[in-house]
Amino acid sequence: MRAQLSLALALGVVVAPEVADARPFDEWQGGAWFHYELTALHDIEDTKADSPANQLILAGVRIHGFVGQSETIGYHVGLDFAFGGTLHERGFAYDVALFPVGVGVRFGRTGVIAFGAGFQAIGATTTIDDAVALPLEVNLELGDGRLRFLARGRAAYIAGADGRQSAAPSIAFADELDATVGLRIGHHYEDYGFPSGNGYFVGASYRELAGTRFAGLVIGYSIDMSTPRKAVNPKPHVGEPYRRGCPECD
Repeated sequence: MRAQLSLALALGVVVAPEVADARPFDEWQGGAWFHYELTALHDIEDTKADSPANQLILAGVRIHGFVGQSETIGYHVGLDFAFGGTLHERGFAYDVALFPVGVGVRFGRTGVIAFGAGFQAIGATTTIDDAVALPLEVNLELGDGRLRFLARGRAAYIAGADGRQSAAPSIAFADELDATVGLRIGHHYEDYGFPSGNGYFVGASYRELAGTRFAGLVIGYSIDMSTPRKAVNPKPHVGEPYRRGCPECD
């Protein structure tokens, strides 16, 4: 339960700034998810025939959350960061992205699809030119039981680093592409009134980076937590006002 309590604190950080207008806390809906990930990639095609990178390993964390007054739609923010290296060339690699603008759409108790836009710094010493990027990212998490489907896709436009521009042959509107899909096997909890879950996951990862197509595996551990959905009294008795929440709990 320490993992769930830690994520509850993270969810509080997301929610707290939004309640500054003194609205009741139970009027707000939100959720958050936290990933530890280790990704190992190997090149499968060098589309520019001059890329020095052929293996890439990154270990990092993804922290995302959303909050809003709607039962379904909320404001989404996220932070991704990972560090590692290119093996044969022994270069230090990094990938850090901040998503201050986005929207999250909730499904079921803890499922969500979230879209984010932001800023990214990515590169590797001796192998991949340092660059600042403008990424668009989509996250998908579905499943409230022991099994949970995880997916993420990111397309980025490179600002600077001319050699890395137009380096994603699969898409015309972006310079680089990154995608991951995985399946988590774990647990679901309803403790303290917050639906949550955690567990280990394994999946596949794909990247088009600096003119090279990479494919590989990702393993990790993830936690998710959401506020409980509010029951609604759809047909109040005569003289009883329509209200949110649990009528028996008022």
